[in-house]
Amino acid sequence: MPKILCLHGFLQNGKVFSEKSSGLRKLLKKSNIQMDYIDGPVVLEKKDLPFEIEDDKWKEIVDIGVNRAWFYHDNVSKNLDLTDAIDFVVNHIKTNGPYDGILGFSQGAALSTIIANSIKKLTGEPYFKIAIQVSGYSFTEPAENGEGLQITEKYRESFKVPVDDDAYNTTNVFIYGLNDNSVPCERSKYLSELYPESNRKIFEHDGGHFVPNKKDFLRPVVEVVEQALAE
Repeated sequence: MPKILCLHGFLQNGKVFSEKSSGLRKLLKKSNIQMDYIDGPVVLEKKDLPFEIEDDKWKEIVDIGVNRAWFYHDNVSKNLDLTDAIDFVVNHIKTNGPYDGILGFSQGAALSTIIANSIKKLTGEPYFKIAIQVSGYSFTEPAENGEGLQITEKYRESFKVPVDDDAYNTTNVFIYGLNDNSVPCERSKYLSELYPESNRKIFEHDGGHFVPNKKDFLRPVVEVVEQALAE
């Protein structure tokens, strides 16, 4: 049975991400594809949030265990540290893998992109057959020439697509909302455009920061996943 590793977003956990992506999970299950959801290693405190929140609301978050993340938020890309997150996921893959694919949402998609690009180097295992990035992004900053964005130097190699490796054959699926206020669609488009057309499939929707669950939207996504896993 093919297995896909699933990485949740900021202020989520594996259980909640499983619920939020139930439409996709159920369709893939019908195709005998297993999805493994894990919790990020960072346990957030209220002071770690990039926004203000009421104490009672924060207590609710802690009580249901969604004060989880893969790395601490920072608006300055070069200040981000993913060392622990990458080690955590790599150790999980070595213990529970191999995996045929990876799925990430938001912060989890930024991490899963790096893992997908580097899996061969990190674990010695083959590249994933499929990588699905929902509301994904890379670690960017304003370009030096003042026009557009560029990936911050610290993470340039991490987001480099290994197309010069003949063994690289990952199909990359990018799903994002045109009205996403948390990760503006321009950032997701920028990430998708790092990939050659032969290695990417793009699915836009009119909504915001979520995993679409409508079957009509998801069926072509599932077809891409099935095709990639069959190769």
